Amino acid sequence: MIAMQYKIILPADYPMEQIESRIRDKGHLLNDYPGLFFKAYLYSRKDSETYPAKVNSYAPFYVWRNHEAMQSFLESEGFKALCDQFARPAVNIWYTEGHVTMPLAHHCAAHISCRSARHDVQGTDFFQWKTIGADWLTGEEPEEHTDTGEVYQIGYIAYSDL
Repeated sequence: MIAMQYKIILPADYPMEQIESRIRDKGHLLNDYPGLFFKAYLYSRKDSETYPAKVNSYAPFYVWRNHEAMQSFLESEGFKALCDQFARPAVNIWYTEGHVTMPLAHHCAAHISCRSARHDVQGTDFFQWKTIGADWLTGEEPEEHTDTGEVYQIGYIAYSDL
């Protein structure tokens, strides 16, 4: 499988309610997308009380079953519309290693880091020889669990091919 993430950094005064609304209104559109294992609609807010971030951003995280499905999505009208609105983002991809754990309804956030510990999703970018790990958070983890990397809130989780 292939993990994929892009991050759109938004202005400090960007109305993040628009991102939350976009996720609510369009998140379901990727349910049952061919070849998608899951998509976690991630975003960060500078004004978050639970997980304050350095920047406002929209940074969805995907796991694809194969590269054909990922390519089909990146060439889709939906992704083109996102690029038309926010500009084309750099897309990072990692080949997953071991078991991939999906986020579930009780997860409220994601921690993305390059630590070498075991993660819910772990992968390697062989172009840059970097590892990545994604962990799904419930909000009850100790603070030191998220002291490196980035923490994003989860707005919606689209599942497919279950």
